[in-house]
This record gives sequence, C-alpha cells and structure tokens, in this order.
Amino acid sequence: MKKTTVYVILTMLILLLDSCKKDEPYNQYADTTIATLQKWYNIDTGLYETTSWWNAANALTSIIDYSRITGSKEYLDVIENSFEICKEFEVQMTDPKDNWICRNYINDYYDDEGWWILAWIEAYELTKDDKYLKMARITFADMATGWDEVCGGGVYWKKPKIGKSAIQNELFMLAAIRLHQRGGGEALGKSYMQWGEDTWDWFVNSGMLNKKYLVENGLNKQCEVNIGSYYTYNQGIILSALVELYNEKQDILLLELAHKIANATITNLIYKNGILKDSKEPNLNGDASQFKGIFMRHLGFLYSVSPREEYKTFILKNADSIWFVARNQTNNEIGVVWNSHPQKTDASCQSSALDAFNAAMIVSGKNYY
Repeated sequence: MKKTTVYVILTMLILLLDSCKKDEPYNQYADTTIATLQKWYNIDTGLYETTSWWNAANALTSIIDYSRITGSKEYLDVIENSFEICKEFEVQMTDPKDNWICRNYINDYYDDEGWWILAWIEAYELTKDDKYLKMARITFADMATGWDEVCGGGVYWKKPKIGKSAIQNELFMLAAIRLHQRGGGEALGKSYMQWGEDTWDWFVNSGMLNKKYLVENGLNKQCEVNIGSYYTYNQGIILSALVELYNEKQDILLLELAHKIANATITNLIYKNGILKDSKEPNLNGDASQFKGIFMRHLGFLYSVSPREEYKTFILKNADSIWFVARNQTNNEIGVVWNSHPQKTDASCQSSALDAFNAAMIVSGKNYY
C-alpha cells in the first residue's frame, strides 16, 4: 500500500474519531452529575433527600433521558425501584395519624400527576415494559377528572377545584398526545388525542400565551390572566406539546409557534451574559430550582425535531457555565444559579443541571430517539 494511501486513511480515521468525541465532554459532565445526584437517592423511599415528590419525578425523568441518550443501563434498577416503591407511597402529615397512602401516583395536585405520567411514558420508551405505560394511563384517567368548564375548560391545579394555570394544562396536553402515540385509548369517554386537542384549544384561547410569545403563569378566580409571572418551566413543556401536536397534525404553524416561544425565552429570561434565569434568583424555593432544567429538556427535544443553531449555541453556553461556574469542584454539586458559584445545592438543582447536560449531548450529535 502506498504511503499516501496510508496517510489518507489515517487522516480519515483521526477525523472520524474527533467527530465522535465532540460530545464526550458533555457525556462526562452528565456522568459526573448523575453520580452526584444519586448521593441523595434514598433506596428505601424511592425518592431523593433534600427535595420533594414532584421533583423526584423530574429527577427520574432526567435519568431516563440520560439512559436513552447514552444507551447506559446503569440506572435501570433505580427507575424500577422508584416505580415499585412509590406506586403506594405514605404521605407524611404533621400528625402521623393523618398520614395517607398515595396510590398509582394520584395525589392532591394534578400537576404532580402530570410529571409522573410523563416520567413513566419515557420509562416505557426506554425499557418497553408495559407496566410503565399502564401506570401512565391509570394516573392520566385521574388527571382528566380535573377538567371542567369553568373558565371555558382546562384542568385545575389542586383538588378539589383550586386554580387553573399553565403548567398542569401543558403537562396534560403533552401526556395526552404521547399516550395517543403509544397505542391510543381514552379517558372518561374521550380519546387521548381529543383531550390533547381540546386542551390546546382552551390554552391558546385562555390568553396565557401573550403577544411576546411568553407563557403567563395562570388565571385568577375571575378567569383573567395573571400578568407578568414568567417561569422557565412554563416556557418548556409547551415546546414539546406543540412539537408532538405538529407530529400528529403536520401543521407547520404549530412548529413555528414552538420556535417563537423558545426564542422569546432565550432572549428575555436570561442574564446579560446569555445564561438562563428564573425570576427571583437566587432566592428560589425547592420547586423553582427545578424549572430551568425542565426548559432545557424540552428545548433539546424541539432541537431534535427542528434543529436551529441558536438553540445549540444557547444550550452549550449554559452547559459550560453550569460545569465551570455553578459547580462546586470539590464535590461536583451544582447550584441553583447557573452563572455564579454555588451557594445552595440539592437534588433538585443537580437533576436540573443533568437536564441541561442531556440537552447538550443532543445538540452535539446524540440521538434522543
């Protein structure tokens, strides 16, 4: 073989290896982040110390996404353990005599149910074990009971009939369409797809999506929009919901709307240096510390279907800032603010960062599906 031919082959191999390594830093960041996250995992409860019930659904979702993106099987036992233990979970009250059992991920909050439904749909996609999909359907059937015609429709936030806002309806819409895509079915006599379409019709007419293409937080008792409360997770779930509705209806306007919301978010809900920001930072409670990762998760999904360079740039910039600025380099715990040294760390912050690294792997070439 001629030397020139050998040189060409070697050069091509080097280039191929280099292209394969492009996403390795984010893969490594995710590996370290998830290992640190598991320090808070309580195998006996199936939940995470330092954070709460719905946050655990998101932490598990980030682990499921990591497993799907990387092909890792290392955390399958964690997913299985949480599923089996938490499907009958004792809810602790101030007086232990008032404790009650939460079964099938059904509790007092409809949005909590939505997070678990989406987690188990993704667990089904990862494992193809029908038990996860069956559970998602059971929980969805209860979530559907939260819908009534007050304010023209929509699902309540809390039982029995308290508050109608963006997040639970975005979750409901997304869950409905994804259940439709996985064998169809119905709840309360209405098909999953019809639930998804009806929720979108109600949502878009509610006024919660404003002229700036930012999602307002919710409605007051007079069914009027509460103006000016912008949370990143409200801007996130709707992206995947619109993408999935686009996948079903092939209406390009739905996809274009998702892009408008995404661009409004990465333009307006940021620090001056372009790092994602939630309102009231750094004084975020245990719920709000989860929000940014949720946005990144769904921005990554939008990118996987309809890639745009500005999303890749934004995701990688945030991922780099998390790793180099917001991470405690001694213990690899990550803070709530992504462009400053960590002051507060917990499982919620850690899983939120994992969502960002998952998105970074997607935009760097890893396939989500």
